Amino acid sequence: MDKIAEKLGMNPLDLRLNHLALPYSQTANHLTITTTGLEECLQAVAERATFRQRYGQLPTGRGLGLAASAYITGATHPIYANQMPHAGVQLLLDRGGGVTVFCGSTDIGQGSDSILAMIVAEELGLGVQDIHVVTSDTALTPVDLGSFSSRVTLMTGNAALAAVRRIKTKLLQTASRVLRVEQATLTFADRRVSSSENSKRSIAFSDLVKLAEAEHGTLGSTGSYTPPERGGRYRGAVLGPSPAYTFSACVAQVQVDLESAELVVEKIWLAHDVGRALNPRLVEAQVEGSVYMGLGEALMEEQIFRRGLHQAPSMLDYKSPTFLEMPEIETILIESNEPEGPYGAKEAGQGPMLSIAPAVANAVYDAVGVRIDETPITAAKIFQALQLKSKGAVARIGPTHMPTVVYPELLQLESQWGKPAPMTNRKIEGLG
Repeated sequence: MDKIAEKLGMNPLDLRLNHLALPYSQTANHLTITTTGLEECLQAVAERATFRQRYGQLPTGRGLGLAASAYITGATHPIYANQMPHAGVQLLLDRGGGVTVFCGSTDIGQGSDSILAMIVAEELGLGVQDIHVVTSDTALTPVDLGSFSSRVTLMTGNAALAAVRRIKTKLLQTASRVLRVEQATLTFADRRVSSSENSKRSIAFSDLVKLAEAEHGTLGSTGSYTPPERGGRYRGAVLGPSPAYTFSACVAQVQVDLESAELVVEKIWLAHDVGRALNPRLVEAQVEGSVYMGLGEALMEEQIFRRGLHQAPSMLDYKSPTFLEMPEIETILIESNEPEGPYGAKEAGQGPMLSIAPAVANAVYDAVGVRIDETPITAAKIFQALQLKSKGAVARIGPTHMPTVVYPELLQLESQWGKPAPMTNRKIEGLG
C-alpha cells in the first residue's frame, strides 16, 4: 500500500482512507462485513502519532510507518464438519444466590473465564464473586471447539447470554408474582430484583432463587451458539467467513543507526476495533500482548534449518521480545458495537498483531529509504540494503519472484454487484 501511495504521490494514510470497505457490505470473495471501525482506527493513530505532520519530515535515521489489518472473530465453519453448536454453556443456580457456569472453553491467559463470569453477573445484577466458573473439564462441561481463531468471547459469550436469559425468564415470572408488578418493570442490580416504578417492590436475589426453585424446581439452564451461515458456494469458500471482523491500525516510530544499521522501535501506537470492550483493562492487555507477538515476528523470530535440523530448537535460541526490548505502547480502543457479539463485543486476541510488521517495515523505509520485504527485519538486512542504495542499485531485500504455482482452472463467481466476474466457467461438484 505504501509503495502504491508513493508512486501516486499520495500520503499513505489518505490512500487507505480512500479505499475502506463499507459497513454491512460483501467482499469480492463473498465475505460479509458487518461493523467496521477501520476509519476511526486510522484517524485515531494518525492523530495520536501526529502522522500527517511528521511522516517524511523526521531526520535521516528516524521514521514513521503506518499499516492496517483485519481479522476474523472465529470461523463460521467448524474445524471438523458437523451441524452442532460451536459453543455451549450450562448454568446452575444455588439457594445462596450463587451461580455456577459450566463451559468447555479454555482460558489460556486471555481472560475468557473472567468474561463468562462478567456476562452472567451483568445479566443477573450480581458481582463476579457470586459466579463460579468451571471450564475445560470434558467430564462436566459442554463441548467447545477450542481457544483458537479469537472466537471465545463472541461464541461462548453468546452461549452464556442464551443460557442466563433462559433462566432469567423463570426468575422474572416468580418475581412478578411475588412483588405483584409487571415483568417489564423489573430490573436486576446490586443482588436484588426491583421494580423501576416502585422502589419498595424489591427482593434479594438469593430469596428470589429460593422462591423460584419452589415454583419451578431445580434452577438450571443451557445455552449454545451457532454462527450464521456465511460465505460463497465454491470450493474453498469455507475459509474466511466469520460472524464479525475486527480492524486495526498501527503507527510505528523507529530509529536506524546509519553505520551499524541497528534498528530500534521507539514507540507503537495501535488502535483496535474491538466492537465493545467488555473489560477495557483486559482488552488493553490483549492488544499489548499482540504488539509483543507482532514485534517478535517483525524483528526476531525466524525458522532456520540446516541439514534438516532447526537452528533454534529452544526458547534459549529462538528469540522473542522481553520487557527489556519492548517500546512504549499507546493503545486506543475503538468501539463499533457489533450486533453479532455479546453486548457488541468482537475479538481482541490476534487481530492487533497483524499490522505491526508492515508498520515497522514502512517506518524503516521512511527512516533510511530502504525496503525490507521479509521478516524478520534485521540489522544485517538493513545494512545490505543500505549498501545497495549507496551503489545506486535497488535498495530492497526480499523475495525476487513469486513461487511457481500451477493454478487450477478459474471459477466464475457472481459478484455483489450482480455481474459475474470475468472468469472461465467451471462446474463445481454438487452445485452444478
